[in-house]
Amino acid sequence: WRRRGWRRDHDGVVESTVAESDSSKSMWGRLSEGVCRRAFSSPEAFLYEATIAVALSRVMLPALEPHVRGRRVLDVGSGGGRLATAICGDCSLVGVDPSWPQVRRFFRRVQGRAVTIQAEGEALPFPADAFDTVYSSCVYKHWQHPALAMRECARVLRPGGTLITVEIDGAASPAQFRRFADQSRVPVGLRAGYVRFAMRTVVGVAPSEDGLRCGFDNIDVSDLRVDRMTDMPFLVATATAS
Repeated sequence: WRRRGWRRDHDGVVESTVAESDSSKSMWGRLSEGVCRRAFSSPEAFLYEATIAVALSRVMLPALEPHVRGRRVLDVGSGGGRLATAICGDCSLVGVDPSWPQVRRFFRRVQGRAVTIQAEGEALPFPADAFDTVYSSCVYKHWQHPALAMRECARVLRPGGTLITVEIDGAASPAQFRRFADQSRVPVGLRAGYVRFAMRTVVGVAPSEDGLRCGFDNIDVSDLRVDRMTDMPFLVATATAS
């Protein structure tokens, strides 16, 4: 491994020990944008649901649920509806996602307990003050225009309502991401490769703690709080609509 310019850390995650060339960084930057800044295709949605979605919903639920208030709840980037199924309970929940395969999967999974709409986060098809809680889970990095999407989330939130954004931490370490990978359904033999790929792509375009705070700069909210999730590569941001 070392002769080839690689090393293995104590968690078994393989990392490069040599500096990347500018062309390599550019290549990974383009790949990151291509992987993240768009809606999932049908094969991507299937693979995500089969390997990552269960673990992600298990990790996200304790971070989101304590902050969900009121009966009118919006899930922006709702994917296949795993979180919505757990959160909806007695509330009236609406999910939006730009990926049609995920919208169909959501519809089948929730079985009438929630509503789903195909829509972009940057153009939510709802009037102002329509919801008591608006949340997004690992969607911020997928938005083409995060600042616009955040303004849309705040626009449809009633005064006093809660805005919650959970996202991968752009400063996450390979060891942290490996801990998440170990909760996923990614085959054990492929997890080191998955971590390497994730560190180069989704972590590469994810916001830092300060970057996520900046996403709230131009929206009318108060009581902003951004916390790192313990032992996991995620940030949790909450704020109250003014």
